[in-house]
Amino acid sequence: DAQARLVWLSGSLTGWADKLETGAQALEKKGELWTLKIKIPEGKTLYKFIIDGQRWIADPNALSSEPDPFGGTNSVVQCGADTGVTQPLAQCGNPDAFDWRDTVLYFALTDRFSDSDGRKDPVAGASGGDARFAASAQYEGGDFKGVTQRMDYLADLGVTSLWLSAPFDNRNDPGRSVYPDRDSKLYSAYHGYWPSPAAIDYSNPLQPRPRPLVEPRLGTEADLHELVDAAHAADSANGHGIKVLFDYVMKHVDINSGLYRAHPQWFPQNNGRLRVCGPENLWDDPYWGTRCSFTEYLPGFDFYNPEARRWSIQDALWWSREFQIDGLRLDAVKHIPSEWISELRTVLDRELEKPEGDRFYLVGETFDYFNRDSLKKLIDPSRLLDGQFDFPFKKEACQALFTPDGDLGSFANWLAGNERYYDRSPKQRALMVNWIGNHDIPRAIHFASRQLASCTLGSLPENAWTSSQFQQPQDTAAYERLSLAFLVMMTSPGIPLIYYGDEIGLAGGGDPDNRRLMPWDDTKLNLSQLALRDKVKKLARLRGQYKVLGRGTRRTSFVDRDSWVYTMGSCEGLPSLTIALNKSDSWRQVPLPSGQMEDVFGGGVVREKSVNLPPRSYRVFKN
Repeated sequence: DAQARLVWLSGSLTGWADKLETGAQALEKKGELWTLKIKIPEGKTLYKFIIDGQRWIADPNALSSEPDPFGGTNSVVQCGADTGVTQPLAQCGNPDAFDWRDTVLYFALTDRFSDSDGRKDPVAGASGGDARFAASAQYEGGDFKGVTQRMDYLADLGVTSLWLSAPFDNRNDPGRSVYPDRDSKLYSAYHGYWPSPAAIDYSNPLQPRPRPLVEPRLGTEADLHELVDAAHAADSANGHGIKVLFDYVMKHVDINSGLYRAHPQWFPQNNGRLRVCGPENLWDDPYWGTRCSFTEYLPGFDFYNPEARRWSIQDALWWSREFQIDGLRLDAVKHIPSEWISELRTVLDRELEKPEGDRFYLVGETFDYFNRDSLKKLIDPSRLLDGQFDFPFKKEACQALFTPDGDLGSFANWLAGNERYYDRSPKQRALMVNWIGNHDIPRAIHFASRQLASCTLGSLPENAWTSSQFQQPQDTAAYERLSLAFLVMMTSPGIPLIYYGDEIGLAGGGDPDNRRLMPWDDTKLNLSQLALRDKVKKLARLRGQYKVLGRGTRRTSFVDRDSWVYTMGSCEGLPSLTIALNKSDSWRQVPLPSGQMEDVFGGGVVREKSVNLPPRSYRVFKN
């Protein structure tokens, strides 16, 4: 911490003393380092640093950490013959084999991504709009063939896994907003989240009757097969094609669906009516939180009913097996009983062939920025989820990299603890998704431009149909800040996510304004958008080439409020990479680790002990 005046050490070996007089140990500043030589007892020692006598922080360079009962994390050092610390070299695996840790995930909302034939099939009564520049709740013509035609674009961008919006047959009628008193618009199911299955009989799982349908507005079953085959055959950055995940929506079905009409007893009611989550504030209710319906026309499953649970799991298995996909993104798992997830994991492991990468990837969505335990409790690759979308990561990265008072020192410290919070050991193999933008919040570029002050702001009626307030930024600084978020994601453990259009900083407010059409005419993009895409492409392809970025461990050599230097390494036989970044609006001189390094993007050899970084920029070095 370049701003620190005093640094003390405290922990289990000092009785957690908070003053020098009671046992805290002072570090001495020597050049750019704070140092202390102290004898540590055999066994496990917990410790923290005290900055300027007041601020307690964990050690960003600690080899291990554990939760602090009073909040945050404690750093851990182990001494003795049996340290109990898993050596990072054993976790890196075979660099030539496919590993989910190496992937870059791209979310393509099919209806808005690419239109192969210029045809649309609108839903009567749904609210439209010019989806090129504004919000629309109508189908806009994107289709499976359109995604297939853009597969070379995705591979060239460095994408190695593709998350597709739910492809199955959806509600054909318009539906009201979840905020009908504040939003009078009517919506179509272009997004895929209103499934409308027939009363399918899965008595014979291989030949269900009637056969499940893909959404006809998106294409045919053959079109979807062609898309998956093209992805698997793509010449990707990691050499293993592009893996495919379907968005699987299991919380509810359309009230007009054949399934609901045939089995109303599978959908819980109270005195003959559905209990709706929002108006009644049932989201965290101990009973109704996993039984309530999102709206009055989307009855929620009662997954405590074995028949309902069995049908849903057989349906998920059919889609996974029929299209030979590689994983599922599971919607709203916070509102699904863990019994459903556990049974799904058991059935998939039993019925599907052993997948490449040793897992059929199950990733959940728990919309919670503040409680990491709500995410962690559903992560167990042997019986539940492989990982979740890391909402706390988004909040912390946004605050550190985009806001005027963001502190990289605090972010580095938080990230070190976060990467150890989820068990990534070879036995557990938790695998989170790091993200900065998605389909449920305003576009990332407006956080990076500082138009939006709160990093946890979601979609509201007040920002969903106000496209005039969310124009494409022209300020280069916003795109450079967004590139720093991609830099951190692409050079960190966990799977980095690109929400379609974020690679060019596409504008948009809340849902549905954040789902504008993907622009394919480069002449309509500004120079900052093109520059951002070039940076994202280089970073994504870098991750595919250097497996240490997803499999290695991070060691920080320098960090202050505005700049950060860290090395991803500790993988035997693999080169380490050092990343130096400056988020400030001024030039910064930052120290580099000792030794000769190669500038990965700029070329040439660097022997200097420091590097001068322009505003909002970074350098990547090969050690």
